[in-house]
Amino acid sequence: MEKLLLNLTRAMKGGTPSERKIAKYLIEHLDELPFETAATLAAKLGLSPMTVGRFLRSLGYRQFSDIRADLRQAEETAGAERVPTKENEQSHTNPFSQLLLQQIQAVQTAFDMTSQPVWRLAMNEIAAAPQVFLAPSSEGSGAGRYFHGRMLEYRKNVHYLSSDSSAYVSVWDSDPRSTLLIMMDGGGNLATLQRLSTTARKSGYRTLLITTRFYEWGPESADICLAMPLVPSGGQGLLQLVSLMEFALCTLAANADEVCKARLKNLTSLKRALSA
Repeated sequence: MEKLLLNLTRAMKGGTPSERKIAKYLIEHLDELPFETAATLAAKLGLSPMTVGRFLRSLGYRQFSDIRADLRQAEETAGAERVPTKENEQSHTNPFSQLLLQQIQAVQTAFDMTSQPVWRLAMNEIAAAPQVFLAPSSEGSGAGRYFHGRMLEYRKNVHYLSSDSSAYVSVWDSDPRSTLLIMMDGGGNLATLQRLSTTARKSGYRTLLITTRFYEWGPESADICLAMPLVPSGGQGLLQLVSLMEFALCTLAANADEVCKARLKNLTSLKRALSA
């Protein structure tokens, strides 16, 4: 079972669009797989049975019934090892499986964002702006500091703004025509970031908002908005944010020019020397 989930996770991250669609469905509907066939799955996903068959073979299964046999064996093994208690009888959900599913969904949501035109616009702005200021919400400060440190590996002049008005003053020392203000909504009270965004836009600064709470900000809150859908089960906002940051860092690395690559190489050597 663990091997199947691992292979499906890899397919969701690096597979073709069809493979990602199949992997996502299989992960989200493990309980229904005993009742599926390659033909019924293909019909549900709008794919050909041959495409489903090729994907199953890439997982090491000759046909759909092999997956069902694997799942039955895993269930029998788990049942033999499980201590029969009233709590176990009432619980049909493994909390670790639920956590894994949440993480996969967060990564998938962030990955879907990277195919949108607004993503390319946002990445171009981050790469081209002479000065970049990063302002996270209070609950996203840890993720914000991590993102700030990693961004400095790929470009200069990235400034971290802690969540207080005195730190925000430094933005106004920079020319609006050469400044990008990134606001990371990692949860918590929005009032301070909202006021910062409003004031910055009135002063002519370019603004980029990353949030899972688009409707609380409104469509006119920023020049560019990477708005990720809020998952009904909740609790995934920070997971989505971290996933999106990692994809952003990968994009910056992939698009880096020779100067940026040399900078990254030098900083990597410095890190190794300091940690030795």
